Amino acid sequence: MNLPERLKRCRANANLTQLQVSEKLHVSRKTISGWENGHSYPDTTSLVKISDIYNVSVDDLLRDERLLEHYADQEQAQTTNHKVMKGSYYLSIVLWLLGYIELFQPAGIHSLLIPFALITNAIVYLTHFTDWRRFRNTKYTVRAIISFFLILLAHVMINITDSNFLKYMNQSELHFVVGFIMGRILLTLIISFNFEIILFFHPIKK
Repeated sequence: MNLPERLKRCRANANLTQLQVSEKLHVSRKTISGWENGHSYPDTTSLVKISDIYNVSVDDLLRDERLLEHYADQEQAQTTNHKVMKGSYYLSIVLWLLGYIELFQPAGIHSLLIPFALITNAIVYLTHFTDWRRFRNTKYTVRAIISFFLILLAHVMINITDSNFLKYMNQSELHFVVGFIMGRILLTLIISFNFEIILFFHPIKK
C-alpha cells in the first residue's frame, strides 16, 4: 500500500473528512486531496502531525519508496539551493566593494560590468533566499527599512563630497551632467541595496 492509499484508509479509520483534517493541519482541503491522490506529498512536519491525528506511527506512513525518493530529492534540492545562496552572498560582498571602484573611479578605472554584475547577483541571491520568515518580525523589518534609507543617505553624502562628482558638475555640458547624475543615482541605489542584502539577508547557518 502506497502513501496516498494509506492516508485515505487512516483518515477513514479515524472517521474524519478531508476538511476536518485540513483544519487540524492548517492547510487547505485541496492540499489533503492532493496528498491522498498522489499529486503531492506532505512535508516531514505535516507527516508527524498526521501520525498524531491518525494515531499511527511515522514509520508506517513512510513505507513508500516514492515518498522516500521525494524526500531525498527535496533534501538534495535544498542543499544545492543553500550552496548557490551562500556562494552568491559572498560574491555580493566582493561586488559591493567593487561597486565603490566604479563609483569613485580611482586612476580612471571604469567598467559597466560592475553594476550589471551587482544587479544580476542580487537577483540570483534573492531568488534562492529562503529565510523570509525573519521579516515577519516587525522590529527586524522596520530596522531593515530604516537602515536602507540611512545607507542610501550616507552614499548620497559621499557622492556630494566626491571631488570627481564636483568636477563633472562644474565643468561639463548640461546633457552630460544629467546623464552623469542619473548614472550616479542608479549606481548609488544598487550599491546601497547590495549593502542592505549583506546586512539583513545573510543566509542562515546550515
